[in-house]
Amino acid sequence: MAKKESRHFDFKDVEGLQVYMTSQGLLLPAKRSGLNAREQRRLKRAIKQARFLALLPYTA
Repeated sequence: MAKKESRHFDFKDVEGLQVYMTSQGLLLPAKRSGLNAREQRRLKRAIKQARFLALLPYTA
């Protein structure tokens, strides 16, 4: 059985991160985004870092 490749989230890829956010700036739940738990945590970390660097807003 082949190992499934994990998604990589980069905090500098703002357009890529916005795909996983609602219009209000909230993170989509894993059920809607289709990510597993590890990928959801990596996404959360990337979004938090992008917000801290003012690449993404905290709220809309």
